[in-house]
Amino acid sequence: MNIMNYCESCHAEHTYTIQKEPQIFKFRGQDIEIERRIALCNNCGLLIDVEELENEAMERVTRIYSEKYGMTSLGIQSVRRQYNLGIRPFAKLLNIGPASVTRYESGSLPQASHLEIYRRLQQHPHVILEFFNRNKSSLTSRELKMVETVLEAWTIPEQATQTDEQIIESIYKTHELTDSTGYSDFSLEKFINMILYFTTKGVLKTKLMKLLWYSDFLYFKRQTVSITGATYVKYKFGPVPKDHDIALAHLQHMNVIEVDERTNDEGWTMMIIKAADPFDSTIFTEDELETMREIEVHFKDYGSRQICEYAHNEMGWLQTEEKQPISYKYSEELRELQLQPYISRYLQH
Repeated sequence: MNIMNYCESCHAEHTYTIQKEPQIFKFRGQDIEIERRIALCNNCGLLIDVEELENEAMERVTRIYSEKYGMTSLGIQSVRRQYNLGIRPFAKLLNIGPASVTRYESGSLPQASHLEIYRRLQQHPHVILEFFNRNKSSLTSRELKMVETVLEAWTIPEQATQTDEQIIESIYKTHELTDSTGYSDFSLEKFINMILYFTTKGVLKTKLMKLLWYSDFLYFKRQTVSITGATYVKYKFGPVPKDHDIALAHLQHMNVIEVDERTNDEGWTMMIIKAADPFDSTIFTEDELETMREIEVHFKDYGSRQICEYAHNEMGWLQTEEKQPISYKYSEELRELQLQPYISRYLQH
């Protein structure tokens, strides 16, 4: 079927032919060159305005401008997610409308002043504290409490000059060589690579937290020393590494992991963690790798809810107060995985 459009030169509708031509657009003070598609009238040979092609050209111009002079939608999303804040409280802190934040994360180009804010936060994450102090009065009491908790680690003055790695290490090194770390020195390399091991294909954040806990605690049960030296605390949904949201935010800022935030059909927000760096097996012993493989296989078919329920039956979680460190002494009562024959077959294939 021949598509027709109105030709201003012919003052009538005619079919048209699409051709490509280079064109330079002036956009926000920059010259953006693209190869655009144009429609030529089959009757007079002159240009016909076709809305679809005009929109297509502007979308390409906007995308090229964003990539060259601004930020991509993924880059914009990562700015908010490094703080683990929802769209509404984040928008209030920046004094930007929630609808605008949603549009920017969906691909719309931010206005110049908003783009500058995102750039500052991307390059200097601690600037979020300036916005918090300036705009916290706009938060509800519930939002204020939540934001204060999330940004707690960023409020320590000396952290402003620390690297991401140093901040993560500071979370766990205070507990080194105690029963809260499995009597180990904290190893950032092993902590990062254990996360990379379990997130190679992407895994829900809630499930990842349990996989880390079971790996360290099962290894301690067998070897009387943990793998990573990380401290785990009791949370409502099961054991998690201490200040896990802060650690993940800094790993994301280091481009070690990617965080994909989605909403399921029931309205729940799900965070999928995916490795952005390759896993390095050489820093682990064979026994450590074997324990991680066992945990991977044992919980392979578990969803987040199932693994939470499973962990809720462990004495370490049952006997520990909310948000307190779980002693590695409870490893003795950790349920042993009865999967050795199955694991051997799984690894051979």
